[in-house]
Amino acid sequence: MGKLCLMSLLREVGLEKFNNMVAEAQNQLLVENRWAKRGCFEQLFDTQIATLEDRGVPKQIVEILQNQRSQVLAKANKMYFDNGCLSFLPVIPRTYLSIYSQMPMVFKSGNAGFTELKPNNITDVIDTPDDPYYIYDIEDGKAMLGMAPMQKAEKLINEQMRFGLTEVEVIALGIHTDVLSKHYVDAVGSRYYSDGIPYLFLEVGKKPVLSRSHLDVDDNHFGAASCGSRG
Repeated sequence: MGKLCLMSLLREVGLEKFNNMVAEAQNQLLVENRWAKRGCFEQLFDTQIATLEDRGVPKQIVEILQNQRSQVLAKANKMYFDNGCLSFLPVIPRTYLSIYSQMPMVFKSGNAGFTELKPNNITDVIDTPDDPYYIYDIEDGKAMLGMAPMQKAEKLINEQMRFGLTEVEVIALGIHTDVLSKHYVDAVGSRYYSDGIPYLFLEVGKKPVLSRSHLDVDDNHFGAASCGSRG
């Protein structure tokens, strides 16, 4: 709008009316953006549920996650997500479905994943829900590339008031995203024995693997993933 046209409009409707018009237009834009964002969240939720069904997750587990739809969408709509962060992810605790069953759901180049770890040797160093749940505001590890899991990555994640992902949460990231095309992922929310950490990577032949490394090993291809909240 040109300067002369703006001045004419101000004289015609008055400054107060003009300000009201601007405020109304801004409010309408906020409403439209909110509905557009909600539509994206709905599509993401439905796609994730469809993926779990396609990968053969038992119906009872899928229903537990499906029944959280309104809660997940409401929470996501109130949150702000940095660029590059995923809004939410469904997670299946290993008490419901073992890592032996979950890793084959991670696909890459037509190859199903597997694990080299024994579930009984894995412990979590953070609290997680007992039943299938969602995590929110997920950073996939790109920000932590090259940082030793315990000495650097875990400390920085804690300083940011975020939470390192557990091994099943990292598996969920592998199921629902293409993170392994970009880099590999450390699960600093879990331990393997006392001195190891689970991680997700691609072995030679592009097959996804859940394996383990030491807490003080750094590698430019690995980064610790984190989330903003759970539940």
